[in-house]
Amino acid sequence: METAITSNERALMPDLLRAFALFGIAVVNVVGFAQPFSTGFYGGGLETPVDQAVYAGMAGLFLMKSYPLFSMMFGAGLAFQLSAAARAGKAFAPRYFRRMGALVVLGILHFIFFWFGDILLTYGLLGCLLFVMRDASVKVLVRTGIALIVLNTLMLFALAGLMWMGETYAPEAMAEAGYDTMDAAAMAAFGEGNFWQAALYRLTLMPFVLPSVIIQQGISVFGFFCFGLAAVKAGVIDQPDAAIWKLSRRVFLPIGLAGSALGAWILLGASNSVGSTFILGSAVTMAFSAFSALGYAGLIALVSKGAGGPVKRFLARAGSASLTAYLLQSLILSLVFTAYGLGAFGEMTAAEAIGVAALAAIASLVFTGLWRSFAPRGPMEVLLRRVTYWGRA
Repeated sequence: METAITSNERALMPDLLRAFALFGIAVVNVVGFAQPFSTGFYGGGLETPVDQAVYAGMAGLFLMKSYPLFSMMFGAGLAFQLSAAARAGKAFAPRYFRRMGALVVLGILHFIFFWFGDILLTYGLLGCLLFVMRDASVKVLVRTGIALIVLNTLMLFALAGLMWMGETYAPEAMAEAGYDTMDAAAMAAFGEGNFWQAALYRLTLMPFVLPSVIIQQGISVFGFFCFGLAAVKAGVIDQPDAAIWKLSRRVFLPIGLAGSALGAWILLGASNSVGSTFILGSAVTMAFSAFSALGYAGLIALVSKGAGGPVKRFLARAGSASLTAYLLQSLILSLVFTAYGLGAFGEMTAAEAIGVAALAAIASLVFTGLWRSFAPRGPMEVLLRRVTYWGRA
């Protein structure tokens, strides 16, 4: 592992993967920024063929694929940090847990003030658990990752079945679940409230959202952590001609996209974001998420061959400041959709909102790419390193 890491300290492939994932994260997350939780775009944002096509494209190409890629790079980061600590002759555990603690704090602040779908808090918590896997073999990591992704997928299928049973045999009870009340509260907070009212509403969501994220997404996230750590240990993180990446782009990617297309078709047939049809579509999409994510990684491995031109290098620089870009996306989207910003909450169709998210993603990557053209690290990366290394950026 040491040889694989030190041979190319700033490889293109990991940063290009991060840049691609950041774009996908923005267009997926915008649903939560733009619309009430349970209604989503099903309340009128999918009326036209254009809206339906754009929404299906988002689900088929990016849903449950962007965070897996991001998570793989988080797992790879553990290996890079281990190597850096070894080269410096420093104890790894203290700096690693300071880093995870900083992510937890950043995640809480991000959740409350900008985005209740924050992933940093989950990463910080699960990152502490990943420390236990640092010495695991590639085989153990891969098997663990597969098992966790399969488990998370089965849990979603089971949840879809339970929701279907409730809708079929106890529709009155399901109707009294209180989703209308939640949507009304969201409209009041984001569609009418000021900055502090919106923050207070997000804070009230934390006890409900965080367990849901851990159950519905966190298990598979940890599985992808294991994949990323395994990729570095196997020495393939920046080897476009490695067998795994050839297999991924030639075999896994077509399988993943075909399954994701089925998931997107099911999602289009849903009537809300909390019913059995939506959860079934999400479960199908997750079932093929590993195929899609690895397939994309295989394509990006191919793209990353050689030194590359100015566009490739610019995107790699942008991806190297992924924390800054991720938080900047939330800042932009929160200002677009909340009442204390442009007030677009609940006002845009699927195509409009996803288009705005795509522009926000591009803007964030352009910002970080330009910043990194003149600075060794992004601003939020500097802050994180100061905590990790006790003041040294």
